[in-house]
Amino acid sequence: MQIARQSSFAAQVERQRFGLPCRALPLIAAAVDAALLLSASVLGQSTYQFYLTGSCPPLDEAVGIGAAAVIVFTLSARLWGLYRIRILLAPVPQLHRVVATLAVSLFAASCILFLLKVGAQQSRGGMVVFAALAAALTPLGRLVVAAALRKGVRCGAIRGRRVVALGDATELARFGEPDFLQFGIEEIARIAIGSGSNGAALSENDRARIVHAIDVARQLRAAEFSLFMPWTHARALAEVCELLRNSPLPVRLYPDQRIRDVLARQAECGFDERFTVTVQRSPMSVRERALKRATDLVLATSALVAFAPLLLLTSLLVRIDSPGPVIFRQRRCGFDNREFVIFKFRTMTVLEDGDSIVQAKPDDARVTRIGKFLRRSSLDELPQLINVVRGDMSLVGPRPHAIAHDDEYKARINNYALRHNVKPGLTGAAQVMGLRGETQRLSEMERRVERDLWYIDNWSLTLDLKLIAKTCVTLFRFEAY
Repeated sequence: MQIARQSSFAAQVERQRFGLPCRALPLIAAAVDAALLLSASVLGQSTYQFYLTGSCPPLDEAVGIGAAAVIVFTLSARLWGLYRIRILLAPVPQLHRVVATLAVSLFAASCILFLLKVGAQQSRGGMVVFAALAAALTPLGRLVVAAALRKGVRCGAIRGRRVVALGDATELARFGEPDFLQFGIEEIARIAIGSGSNGAALSENDRARIVHAIDVARQLRAAEFSLFMPWTHARALAEVCELLRNSPLPVRLYPDQRIRDVLARQAECGFDERFTVTVQRSPMSVRERALKRATDLVLATSALVAFAPLLLLTSLLVRIDSPGPVIFRQRRCGFDNREFVIFKFRTMTVLEDGDSIVQAKPDDARVTRIGKFLRRSSLDELPQLINVVRGDMSLVGPRPHAIAHDDEYKARINNYALRHNVKPGLTGAAQVMGLRGETQRLSEMERRVERDLWYIDNWSLTLDLKLIAKTCVTLFRFEAY
């Protein structure tokens, strides 16, 4: 099993914290272009007017002209792909396109002045000096930015998305660190599998390596999987993608050598040989995850403050009712199969957390006197608000099961592992529909999994709020035991 460039976890975290992400490079380049164009406009107009009259003109008009040119240039440059990372790192072959885009931008700015009927007030000589300065400064700025970026790459100050590279050994061998950076990614681990011939299936060893790749991605906190395989090996590709569904990380398929050769010959037609295909997206986008997290923090913190007297009273009753700790702690499986410790009020005389855990049943002799009320009212779940604030859980999501139960159901239910593609919840769609308590038959757990996967596929903030409201209603039914 081949794993390359896998440094210690502490070093990976340190670099992730302080490195400049690749996605910021186009913004930096655009800001440099804007600053140079504005400077060229102000300097050009001021220099020409000072040469003619011996005094400096007002700068507002020069700034306005420069701003118009900036808007047109940056939008055009983005549209024509001039802010792609590979072009920013090696701009010389594309400088003629930069100059052409600049010419179009200056012409467009002149047209804007004409349409606004202010063109007659502008000195043509000043515009010529502005154009000359812009034509000199903009390409020069690109060269300076490229040199700075390459130096940043060498010293590790610039990083890409942290990925685990997975695929055919031959295809992986054709990619080095500069190639990865041009895609905006940083390889933190490389795992090679034998993709076989066209139409061949994956071997058992390859399947084991893919499972190992998922573990490596989890340990190193990777952002996604980068897949490098011959596109003609459709069966092997399909099997790899199916196995990677057990991870919540997105999966991107990169062009193989044959595809890159074809697209390179078509570069003059606008094709980019460095495109990727997203074969698996994250269950939630960055914006959606941030929105859900913000909602969790606001509601969970508010609930902890509001229920503080109830939490203190319940703690006292649990302590008086029976010997043992007030809070029951148990290992659970959370997002991306990462273990965490869940908090609940203790409702039983046992504290099970091992390889064999017996689910609670109606009239269970292990349940304490106060525990019966806490379980029926679901008040025993309130300490999980702390888990929500800590980030282990969300207010809404698939309910986390004990590690022993997770291991059992993973082996017996297809797609069970997909429940871990989002954070577990204090409540969930399955619980709102009455699918809670002991699961005596496998079909009952299969129904829960089905509802959990439906929730993941249809998540929205509105759905979360509806499920929270329905949970508050169901609490008064005292259905738990």
